[in-house]
Amino acid sequence: MMRALIWEGDGMLALKEVPIPEIRPTEVLVRVSYTGVCATDVEIIKGKFPYSPPYILGHEITGKVIETGSNVKELKEGDRVVIDPGVPCGECFFCKASQPEFCANYCELGINEDGGWADYVRVPAKSAHKIPVEMSDVSAAIFEPMACPFGAVDNAGLLPGEHVLIYGDGPAALYFTQIAKMMGAGRVCVVYKLPERAELLQRFGADDLIPFDGQAAALKEHPSIRDRGGFQLVIDAVGLSDTVKDAVRYASTGGRIILYGFNNSHTDHFPHRDIIFKGISIFGRTNSPAVWSRAIECVARNQIELNPLVERVVSPEEAKEILLAGNLNGLKTIICWAD
Repeated sequence: MMRALIWEGDGMLALKEVPIPEIRPTEVLVRVSYTGVCATDVEIIKGKFPYSPPYILGHEITGKVIETGSNVKELKEGDRVVIDPGVPCGECFFCKASQPEFCANYCELGINEDGGWADYVRVPAKSAHKIPVEMSDVSAAIFEPMACPFGAVDNAGLLPGEHVLIYGDGPAALYFTQIAKMMGAGRVCVVYKLPERAELLQRFGADDLIPFDGQAAALKEHPSIRDRGGFQLVIDAVGLSDTVKDAVRYASTGGRIILYGFNNSHTDHFPHRDIIFKGISIFGRTNSPAVWSRAIECVARNQIELNPLVERVVSPEEAKEILLAGNLNGLKTIICWAD
């Protein structure tokens, strides 16, 4: 038997003893060390996703392989792994076109089937990535939410020397800041709200910090706009109607925009005319399976820091209370399952 945090319906989360899952020939059983918590988990608990309970949540997962299926060759007992929760079907048009991130029949561990808020998790072997000794378990617990921004910037084709504007100061914006700088951005400007995030943003590579209130005056005089006509890449890690419109306003002619945050479900008076006449390209991205091996290397080489984003480590019992209260203010919270 094992402990598991099980979503049982709208506003209901239970910590229970359940059987340890049995693996199939192409799967591995992972002893979970840590799992991350994100806003999506709270939304699922509140019934905002069209999924049917009960099942085990948790899609940011790291641990150690303790059993391998009969057909698994690339992993062995004792391997430390981080889990890509997205499981493509392998049969749809997109999978056969080598675009599994767009799978029409995606399953995702902890999102619409049993995940890693438990002592053990059953995982397809192809979803388990070995991690080097240089990567800590704590870093691995919040690797998955970094891989998504990594894939977004990679997909947008950031070029060395380009100027980047980022909206936000939450974990996603902190990931984006590091990734943009690592990929060669000549200048990274961040529009932020929380003063306590300024030091971390600077540590991660932000060249310019602009408070959200009063940004218009500051950006009007910014060299990237004055001398270049705007930023070659603008990343909206907030997702408000106003930040989407600001992204279009401050993108250069021929520039690109990554839309990543979605605090608002739609944008009022979407500025499509400006997008057309400025020739702006817009990118949206969530899962990015192709970048995982490269992203792991970057963390192992300390080109991307993850540990500073972990604000608190909690027990499963504490996690239940935090999640039911919707108390995810701050940076990343992770759940410790290891004894």
